[in-house]
Amino acid sequence: MKKTEEDIKNIVSTNIEQATEFLNEYVMADRNRAVNFYYRRPYNNELGKTKGRSSVIDSAVQESVMGSLGELVKPFLGLNMFEFRPTANGSAEQSKVITDVTRYVLFNDNKGADIIRDAFFNALLKGLGVIKCYYNEAISKTKETYTAVSQEELGMLLNDKGVEIIEQQENIQEPIPVGTDPMTGEPLLQAPPSTYDVVLEKTEDCSRVKIENINPDHFIINKDAESIEESSFVAQRLLLTRADLVDMGYSKSVVDELKTDDEEGFESDQEFDWTTQQTEKTVDPTQEIIACYECYVDIGNDEGESIKHKILYASKTILSDEEIDYIPFYSLCPFPMPNEFYGQSMADHTMDLQVVKTSITRQMLDNLYLTNNSRVGAVEGQVNLDDLLNSTAGGIIRMKNPNAIVPMQVPSSASQSFPMLEYLDQLQAKRTGVSDLNQGLDANVLQNVSATAVATMTAQSQGKLELIARTFADTGITGLMQGIFHLLCKYQNEPRVMNIAGKPLEVNPREWDDRYSVEVHVGLGKGTQNEKIGMLQMVLAKQEQILQQYGINNPLVTIQQYRDTLAKFINASGMADDKQFIKEVTNEEMAKLMQMDAQADKTPPQVKAAEAIAQAEREKAQMKAQTDMAKQQLETQKLQFNVEKEAQELQLKAQQQQLDADREMLQIETERAKLEADIQLRESEIAIKEQKNVITADNDQTKNIISAVDKLASAAQGNV
Repeated sequence: MKKTEEDIKNIVSTNIEQATEFLNEYVMADRNRAVNFYYRRPYNNELGKTKGRSSVIDSAVQESVMGSLGELVKPFLGLNMFEFRPTANGSAEQSKVITDVTRYVLFNDNKGADIIRDAFFNALLKGLGVIKCYYNEAISKTKETYTAVSQEELGMLLNDKGVEIIEQQENIQEPIPVGTDPMTGEPLLQAPPSTYDVVLEKTEDCSRVKIENINPDHFIINKDAESIEESSFVAQRLLLTRADLVDMGYSKSVVDELKTDDEEGFESDQEFDWTTQQTEKTVDPTQEIIACYECYVDIGNDEGESIKHKILYASKTILSDEEIDYIPFYSLCPFPMPNEFYGQSMADHTMDLQVVKTSITRQMLDNLYLTNNSRVGAVEGQVNLDDLLNSTAGGIIRMKNPNAIVPMQVPSSASQSFPMLEYLDQLQAKRTGVSDLNQGLDANVLQNVSATAVATMTAQSQGKLELIARTFADTGITGLMQGIFHLLCKYQNEPRVMNIAGKPLEVNPREWDDRYSVEVHVGLGKGTQNEKIGMLQMVLAKQEQILQQYGINNPLVTIQQYRDTLAKFINASGMADDKQFIKEVTNEEMAKLMQMDAQADKTPPQVKAAEAIAQAEREKAQMKAQTDMAKQQLETQKLQFNVEKEAQELQLKAQQQQLDADREMLQIETERAKLEADIQLRESEIAIKEQKNVITADNDQTKNIISAVDKLASAAQGNV
């Protein structure tokens, strides 16, 4: 039998009432207490209320929540947080695109880091974090005004998709003279092209996958449910204004009839409730807040099948009802309880410790106060009480005898309190996994501890945090990634350009199918960043060794795997875009490389090595033979040289002897020639002397003749 609207209304209201009653009775009290402990609000007990007593409150809950939050969020914000992998005949290349697009939707279209951080915080503090992922259909309309545009320019503007004219006005220009009529002499006029003033409206589809962090106090579920996927009823409490509902497309007349009160009696951890703010009439009725419930409930049809419905319910009125094939909520719980939806929070494990540590700390401070400002005993009538009560430094206390004031000694209890606080800190670390090892070690802790012991303690302290991270990954985060993929495939009808790894990529989810599964990687418990880089270096070296020894067609490593290892090495160094360093290897390039490798020499390396050794031995023997032959030739040449040298020495000796004999003969001839020359010189000197004497005699005779002639000449001149 088909359900009527009244039947559906009864089903929804009954489920809301039961789920809300269970939440208020069994869950909200613990959540409110955890929030009060986190903000270190007073315990509302007798401790700390007495004047002069300490009212300090320990921060164990806050330390455990914030200490674990950073370690848990960090691995989920990494580059390789998750990846889609093909199943059946899915494409590995397409799975890489799906992974990049899903990550883009989470961290670019939405504030993924803030959403994950807030959801983890709610889970650690309140025991439940809820993320909502749905497809938000939105149309953006913008108006633009253009003046004095030509017909061609207007046509170019209208070519853009989604642009239409709202207003248009033609501007007719005055005719301008272009010449003179030759017949009449009148000027010729021509009207210039008209321009237009237009108002254009641009309609753009801004529909996107929207992800939100939901306040767990506004999330209700069937009390018997163990998970969201298997629950027959899930709902979110929405506080919307009347204007919000009208903008969502609901009739104004229906919205105006809705009441502002919430008949379900929903409790909250807030210090004030929104209903108290509307006791007086709101100045603007459109801003009055309506408590709405977005419900996902199973309702039977005529065939007896259970169909999931999405119903918006407010003030006992069904505003909308549609069939749906998914629930957009994904839950996180750090310490889930088997067969129950609500688990325990980090605060549940530390609130009792905070009470004990607060009590011990207050007692220590009270003891310190009494030690520094100890009480005194005064003999009645022997001390001026006004002087005694005046604690001015350097003040005088008047007394009648020196023993009138007796100080009351208070023993210090700090030596007994500090070991107890250390024990409670250790107990808190065992319960939560948050300790000094996570926050950074004191140098004093490492004085007598080996590196292996420190590594063991660190691994043990991270064990609980790793378990929480794995729980988050396998439940809410994995479901969220699959939900994003499902929404993209179902609702994104047109291609969209996304900036993936610094390059524009046109994405069309219509071409995808559902043959892909998501796997979320958790980085906790796998060593530090340097250890990961060191491991990648070792793997990279082994891959290079295998490729060098056995070629591309080896059974262990492909070029694509080697490229992926390089990419992970680059990503581990903090650089997101590995494509700017190494190219991607396509299937065509891989096939070409394998073909070239198949045509290459396939001789085993051992055979090549043996052949190389034999060739080297042959070359060595040949070189030795050539060296021996050259040595023999050198010895022969040396002997010949020695023989020739001895012959040359004998010849030189004979020549020297001949030369000496010739030198002696020459000396004898020289001496004889010298004697002969002396004799001839002597004879010449004698002959010359004789000739000189003759000449001298002749000269005297000549002089006499000349003198006689001169006398005759003189005589002759006198006669004349």
